[in-house]
Amino acid sequence: MADNQKKRTSAPRRNTRAVSSDRSRTREPGQQRPEKKTAPDVVFMPPKPFNRNRFLLQLATLAAVVIALLLSVSVFFKVENVQVSGMNKYEAHAIMEASGIRNGENLITLSRAKAAGKIMKALPYVKSVRIGIKLPDTVIISIEELEVTYAVQARDDSWWLMGSNGNVVDAEPAGQRTSHTKILGVKIEIPKVGQKAVALEQPPKTDEAGNPLPVTVTAAQQLETALAVAQQLENNHVIGQAASIDVTSVMAMELWYGQRFQIKLGDATQLDKKIYCMKNVVDNMNAYASGVIDLTDPDDPEGFPYTPF
Repeated sequence: MADNQKKRTSAPRRNTRAVSSDRSRTREPGQQRPEKKTAPDVVFMPPKPFNRNRFLLQLATLAAVVIALLLSVSVFFKVENVQVSGMNKYEAHAIMEASGIRNGENLITLSRAKAAGKIMKALPYVKSVRIGIKLPDTVIISIEELEVTYAVQARDDSWWLMGSNGNVVDAEPAGQRTSHTKILGVKIEIPKVGQKAVALEQPPKTDEAGNPLPVTVTAAQQLETALAVAQQLENNHVIGQAASIDVTSVMAMELWYGQRFQIKLGDATQLDKKIYCMKNVVDNMNAYASGVIDLTDPDDPEGFPYTPF
């Protein structure tokens, strides 16, 4: 019995030591056991009571700011000066009158697009308009006038002046018919000053049996091509030196450079290059030379055929 008691007292307590050994390995000496984390308490904050007086004060402040801005715009920014530049045919007061801008008008709410449109409509020699403002009280109007006009014949055979943009500007004075580049081969409908010219379509041609032939080129296309030639003349500073532009056939157009040179342009392709070459050829000609210059092929490596009169 004594032996049995010894065995029981000397048997190792494995579980206790094993747990103790494991804990000693996972925790450093002097290290405290981690505290258990607890979920934070949910704190309910009741909404602040509505402060009617504070709301009214904020509303009154906002209204005061808006009123101050409106008063500053309506009282301080008014038109007192109008500056006009770029005019030649028209006087400054005519530009101002056509714009509809009046002294005392609100500068901030001024419709610049509307004023420019009024000028373009009332003054047909004006090509473009730019309007700006300079605080606190100045309007600046810059205009560009037509440098040259072209004469085109109307339905009733009267001659009218037109810009390269297609706008009709005035009836051609009888004494100035030789001072404008004439557009030949196309007529326009009843012209209205300040409005786009409308090409007069001719009745279709017929065959021997009286059947109408198909229209390959319209009068509108002829007029558009003539204006394209006019624009290239201006781009190359050949302004007022061309006596006529003939678009009777848009595949074989002709241009007279003064009374000295008949220019064959061919079709409407490469017009910019053709007019550029025309100017260079004419500038390098003898002062007494005159004849026919063929520019139908501006890329011809052998140059441009020239036939003296």
